[in-house]
Amino acid sequence: MATLSKMTRTRQIRKVLTALTQPCLACLLLLAAALLPSWVFAHDMTEIARERMAEGGFLNVMWTGAEHMLSGYDHLLFLLGVMFFLTRLRDIFLFVTAFTLGHTVTLIFATFAGITANHYLIDAVIAVTVAYKGFENLNGFKRWLGFNAPNLLVMVFIFGLIHGFGLSARLQAVTLADDPDLLGKILIFNLGVEVGQIIALMIMAVAIRSWQQVKAWPLISKACNTALVIAGAGLLIFQLNGYINDVQQRSAPTFEVFTDIDQVMGRLIAADESAGNAAVADLEIQVFNLNNQRTEFLRTDSQGWFAFSGDSAARYQLSTTDNDGRQAQTEVIMGSAAPSHDDELHIPFYVYIALLMLLSAIPARRLRH
Repeated sequence: MATLSKMTRTRQIRKVLTALTQPCLACLLLLAAALLPSWVFAHDMTEIARERMAEGGFLNVMWTGAEHMLSGYDHLLFLLGVMFFLTRLRDIFLFVTAFTLGHTVTLIFATFAGITANHYLIDAVIAVTVAYKGFENLNGFKRWLGFNAPNLLVMVFIFGLIHGFGLSARLQAVTLADDPDLLGKILIFNLGVEVGQIIALMIMAVAIRSWQQVKAWPLISKACNTALVIAGAGLLIFQLNGYINDVQQRSAPTFEVFTDIDQVMGRLIAADESAGNAAVADLEIQVFNLNNQRTEFLRTDSQGWFAFSGDSAARYQLSTTDNDGRQAQTEVIMGSAAPSHDDELHIPFYVYIALLMLLSAIPARRLRH
C-alpha cells in the first residue's frame, strides 16, 4: 500500500510538472525571440518588405502588414496577456475591438501626418505595456500596491494607441511621403495587421482555453504571467540600451539606401531624431557617378526620402550636408537585383510558436481527463 501511495504521488507530481511546463514553452520561446538578436531584428522591416511596399500591389502590402503583426513578438506578448482571463466570446470581442481601434487611430494618423520618433523608445514603451499586463494579471496592484488596477478596457485602448505608433514607425520606414497611394497603402497595411492579429488570437484562444480547464491552471497562469513581466523588463532594458548606443553613434545624418538593378530608393535619417523630419526635408543630395565622373543633384521630400534611376553597371557616391553643416556620404553599387527568395524554403519562427501552442492543447486534454 505504501508503494502504491508513493507511485500515486509520483504520478500527481509528474502531472503538475507537465501542466506547468507545456504551456509555458510558448511563453519561453516568445521571450527567447525577444532577447535573441537574430530574432529581434526579424521584427524590423526587411529589405524584401520594403520592396513589397514600394513596388507591390495591395495584396503584397496586406501581406506585409499581417507578417509584421505575426512577427511582432512584443505585440503578441501583450495580446497573450490580454487573452489570459477572457473566457466569453463577448469579452474577447470587446477588448480586441478596443485594442484594434487604438492602434488603427495612431497608425493612420501618425503615418499620414509623418509623425515619428526613435523606434527604440517606442518599443521600450511597448515593452512596458507587456510587463504591465503581466503584473495586472497577477493582481499586483491590489496585492503589492494596495489599490485596484485602472479600468482594463480603457488601458487596453491606450496601449492600442501606443502599439499603433510603433506600427506607424515601421510603416514610415518603407513608404515614400509623396507616394500617391500612401493613404490606400496605410489602410491595406492596417487590414493586414488585423488579419495577422485575428490569426494570432485564434491560436492563443485554442491553447489558453485548453489549459484553463486543467486543475493546475492557477499555477500555470502565475508562471506564465511572471514570464510576461520578466519578458517586458528584458525588452525594456534591451530597447533602452539600443537607444543609448544609437544616440552615441549618431553624430551626423546617415543614408539608408535600397537598390535594384537600375533603381535606387533611400532616405536620409537625421542625426538628431528629436528634430523630426524637418531636419532632413528638402535637402540637396549630390549623386556622383564614379564610372563616368558625372554629377547630378536631387532633393529629399518632406520625410527625407529620395529616388533616382541609374546605370545598371555603375557605382555612385551620394553626399549631402544638413542645415547644421553635418555631412553624410555613402556609396551605391548598381546591378544587383533584390533577392526574391522564390526558391527558398523559409519557415518564419512565428510558425513554430503557433504550432507549439496548438500542440500544447493535446497534453492539456489528457490531463483534463
